[in-house]
Amino acid sequence: MAIELPGFKDFVVVIGWDKFAALVTDQLVDANRQVIVLADDHKIVERITSAYDDRQVIAIEMDFLNLEEIKKIPMERAFGVYVNLASDRERLLFIYRLREFFDDVSIISPVVNPELKESFSVNRQIFPLSRDEISAKILASHLFERDVATYLNELLSPALSDDDHDIQQYRVSQDNPFCNQMYGDVFISLKKKYNVVLIGVSKQTSQGYQLRKNPPDETLIQEGDYLIVILNGKASHELDAAFGVIEGA
Repeated sequence: MAIELPGFKDFVVVIGWDKFAALVTDQLVDANRQVIVLADDHKIVERITSAYDDRQVIAIEMDFLNLEEIKKIPMERAFGVYVNLASDRERLLFIYRLREFFDDVSIISPVVNPELKESFSVNRQIFPLSRDEISAKILASHLFERDVATYLNELLSPALSDDDHDIQQYRVSQDNPFCNQMYGDVFISLKKKYNVVLIGVSKQTSQGYQLRKNPPDETLIQEGDYLIVILNGKASHELDAAFGVIEGA
């Protein structure tokens, strides 16, 4: 029988639970993203249920290794799936099976061994992230660029107040005021009008979206592109209204 999940849309499905998954969920909740957690332990489900508002996070006890069970979730309404199984091998095998059932959903997975990142990228909608690489880069920055590391930590967390800063991406719709303008002009306009710093654009290619970091001024911003910006909480609300979309993919 299908699981309805009324009131949940564009949610993230977290498969497997541990301390790292809890940290990821906290960040998603802070970013106002709803989360569905699939766990195979009744005690874990109870603990998650007691820790979060059920309007934001719902934990479901399920044998998630049985893909027929996951098909009960309305995955067509999901924003993406975070696969958090115990080992790289388990995650890789699970992702191959998951893709057979769900063609379009975005899949994100941590990778302990950076050399396996290429093996995980079997599809342009699968995004492998090395937890150790990310942690090591932040730690190294703290050793010799303390202020850079402090700023980076802030940018990696959702802006919870008007003064907090964040990196966000916005899809360019046909009605976006900056659609069909040059990157350099958009950069200046965003800074002057919203105090927002444009740092890149993601453009669709035959191989999927390609991130262009600080591209040439003459780069044309087109419908379907994503603008990557640094902004504070106040500017985030203003861009949501001006662009007619909320931040995110």
